[in-house]
Amino acid sequence: MRFGYCTGFAAGMTGPVDYGTLELIETAGYDYVEFPLMQLSSLEEEAFRELTRRLSCMRVACDACCNMFPASVRLLGEEASPAAIMQYLQTAFPRMAALGVRKVVLGSSAARRLPDGMDKAEGVKRLAHLLAETVTPFLESYDIQLVMEPIGSYEANFIHTLPDGMEVVRSVNHPRVQLLADSVHLLYENETPEHIVEFAPYIRHIHLCEAGRALPAGAVSQGLGAILDAIRRIGYNGTVSFEPMPHSLAQMRAALQTVRLALGRE
Repeated sequence: MRFGYCTGFAAGMTGPVDYGTLELIETAGYDYVEFPLMQLSSLEEEAFRELTRRLSCMRVACDACCNMFPASVRLLGEEASPAAIMQYLQTAFPRMAALGVRKVVLGSSAARRLPDGMDKAEGVKRLAHLLAETVTPFLESYDIQLVMEPIGSYEANFIHTLPDGMEVVRSVNHPRVQLLADSVHLLYENETPEHIVEFAPYIRHIHLCEAGRALPAGAVSQGLGAILDAIRRIGYNGTVSFEPMPHSLAQMRAALQTVRLALGRE
């Protein structure tokens, strides 16, 4: 099992890279950093080369990226532009490959927003078609796994739960498109942790935090405890990323120790 730390909420999803946050992630003992892909794709060439150089000198890797699409690249409805989507992917995937990324998270609630007048079934059908026809060739060419992220109804207007995410995964029906479990959204939707057990063969990545994106530094809530127990019971041995608001080095270290212990990885 490898443990990572997302920079999105901790250091901003766009703009320049916060190298201070990267140093904290490394010092706290994490295995990898998880950048928002929309940030990496928007960097000027010189800034991206600097990021590549500096990461090559650090112990942390870059196993995954989150926030696959920015809000400006719409995926559904009349605002969706196949040319814009293709142009974005042609920039994003080579940059992920340059950093050694192996997993990319399709959360992107604004980009995948269900347009007015389109029902859920049609949205799933069109999103699955886009992934199958346009995205999977990139996944295959660059040896990257896409994980579908269900997002709570406070932020997204469809695909809220693991069963929702599985509708997309099954509709795409491609080994490169699998599922992500995010504790924040599970807790918000009051979703049963037994869905983690039910969909264990498809879960390829996990995001962890308490509700409100607090780090589980020390005692964990009953809800998060049940989620961690389900993860342990399925024998999950993949990537686990913390996705919190900014926290101190001491809290980052404590959260890593707490979760390692809960998952039997001490």
